[in-house]
Order: sequence, then C-alpha cells, then structure tokens
Amino acid sequence: MQRREFVLGSPAVLATTACSGSTDELPPAPEKSPGKSTSPPAARPPAPGSTTPIVDPHAGHAGHHASDDTTLAVAAECLKTGEVCMQHCFMLLGQGDTSMAACARSAYEMLAVTRALLALAAGPSEQLVAQARVALAAGERCEAECRKHEGKHAACKACAESCKAAITRYRALVG
Repeated sequence: MQRREFVLGSPAVLATTACSGSTDELPPAPEKSPGKSTSPPAARPPAPGSTTPIVDPHAGHAGHHASDDTTLAVAAECLKTGEVCMQHCFMLLGQGDTSMAACARSAYEMLAVTRALLALAAGPSEQLVAQARVALAAGERCEAECRKHEGKHAACKACAESCKAAITRYRALVG
C-alpha cells in the first residue's frame, strides 16, 4: 500500500468500521452512586385544575443586582470613543507623528480605569465611589490631551466629549 492510498483510505475505513456496529443502541448509562444528587429536581407543572400559582424562582431579586445605568452608559461611551482615539493615535505614531504620544498614553490609562469602573457600576459595589475618583482623574487628563488635537482629529474630539460627559457623572458619584 502506498502512502497516498493509506492517507486517503483511512477515513473511509474508520467511518465504515464505526458505522458497522451490530446495534444502534447507546451504551448503558453509568450507575449512580448513593448519596445526594447534584442535579436539581425537575420542575413539575401544576396538576390539571389546580389553583396553585407557579412561583418565579427569581422573584424578589430585583434589588440584589441593581446597576448604575447612568454610569454604565457614560463609561461605555468612553470606552467606545477611547478605543477609536487610541487606535487613531497608534496609526499616527506609526507614521512618525510623535505629537500623539501623550494623547495615546492618556487614552490608554482612561480605558484601563474605565473598564474597572464599568465592572463595578454593573452591580452594587462598595468600591464604585473610590474607582470613580480614579476615573475622574484619568478622564480629566484624557480630555485635556484630546482637546489639544480635537481641531485636527475627529477621533480625539469624540473622545474628549465622551470624557467630559463621564467627568460630570463621576463628579456626581464622588460628591
């Protein structure tokens, strides 16, 4: 047998062998060991004619995971425009425009800090106000750097505007 025949013929041989079993039955399920079951019991529908209401297992959880929607919105917008701005800065830096270095660095730091803030704003967190202080400082620096280039680069202008909106929100959080 030549190598080519072996390589091309092998899948066919394996498929034929695998499909040539005498029965189409699945192997028996493994036996369960005694003890507690790890799967939840199956939910049963109410008996016909029953007046027992079906209870939502998540009822009453509304306040458990309350998020700060306003902070989420401004942080998400900062992330979106900041990513575009930073990529624009990288492109210009690659072309030799070193004047964009400080803008790229400030956008990078703002993005890192804002990602953390976004995660904390998604649910109740005791650290949200502390992170808002850090995000406020990073946002102010990013806005200031982007303002230097806003007349020339639309990406910088959009980033500066989203930072401005976020700064307003972070100041409200910090108090």
